[in-house]
Amino acid sequence: MNIVYIAETSLTNKSAYTQHVIKMCDAFCQLEQNLILYLPRVNKDFDFDIIKEKYMLRSQKKFKVKSIINLKLTNIFFKIYFLLKVIVNVKKDKPDIILTRSFLSSVILSSFKIKHFLEIHSEFQSLTKFLMINLKFIKSSYIEKKILISESLNKIFNFRKNEYVVLHDGVDVKNFEKFENVTDIKKVCYVGSFYKGRGIDLILYLASKFPNLNFYLYGQSNKDFKSNLKNVKIHNFVDYCNVPNILKNSDVLLMPYSKNVSVRSETLNTADYCSPLKMFDYLAAGKIIMSSKLSGICEVLKHKENSIIVDEFKHEMWELELNNLLKDVYDTKKIQKNAFSTANEYTWVKRANKILNKN
Repeated sequence: MNIVYIAETSLTNKSAYTQHVIKMCDAFCQLEQNLILYLPRVNKDFDFDIIKEKYMLRSQKKFKVKSIINLKLTNIFFKIYFLLKVIVNVKKDKPDIILTRSFLSSVILSSFKIKHFLEIHSEFQSLTKFLMINLKFIKSSYIEKKILISESLNKIFNFRKNEYVVLHDGVDVKNFEKFENVTDIKKVCYVGSFYKGRGIDLILYLASKFPNLNFYLYGQSNKDFKSNLKNVKIHNFVDYCNVPNILKNSDVLLMPYSKNVSVRSETLNTADYCSPLKMFDYLAAGKIIMSSKLSGICEVLKHKENSIIVDEFKHEMWELELNNLLKDVYDTKKIQKNAFSTANEYTWVKRANKILNKN
């Protein structure tokens, strides 16, 4: 089967968006599909083997990467120009499936009466909201399949049951296959962005209350971010290939989201429906996960089954639950075992298979 994936990102972008796209392309290739990834810009020194190593891609089959305009999508006009150029190329490719997670891509494809699958990971913003809602492009018959990142996201869209499927993010469990049960909690870890609402202030609070534990934070982009606490180690963003070892060498993994979770633009609040990529890496590491109680997350994480869910956003509640872990209040061996089992239900290949309707 021939698949075209249209993405408004670049391979040098370090966002979860880019990781998701690359991992999905690799998953389709593991299923022996032929795939072309269309991007607005690819560096002249692009080397697929570097991408494969950085993202720990598993398929022996390479997907093709095509650059269209070699421009950064700095405004709406460049985006439309990029997509129109893609349309011309797609008609030559004659793919069996066209997949995108861009609302604007979907609008352009529908306008040219081209059938496609649309991944929906967030609510609409500004122009896309007008196009999708007011001009009713979201109801286009040319969108053959709508793929939502969580069931909670449908509270915004209100699609009928037969109009969409829910597919959370995924993980390559083979990157985490060997793990050991935590017997003595010493190392607490957070991997991810430091955007507003990610709970960095809460982590620093916990570090101040538990001086005998070491707290490691990975993902800093602002070099001015510092802590005077001796038990806090702050690291810059790390390539994905380093993440499995970081997580496997930790004891407790944190997802302390607040009620307002920002993404890169800091204009969207994704708290009500987010399904973080890190959650599945955390599960696959087979460690103890502590997470905020958010609806999208709780579709996967279950309290005392595969994680510890903190009911409230108050710092004191997190302090109480971490103290409970230290006092062996919970069956942590069961929680860790179930976490790894849960990860096996959410692999990238299984996700790709469901998009292809194989199982």
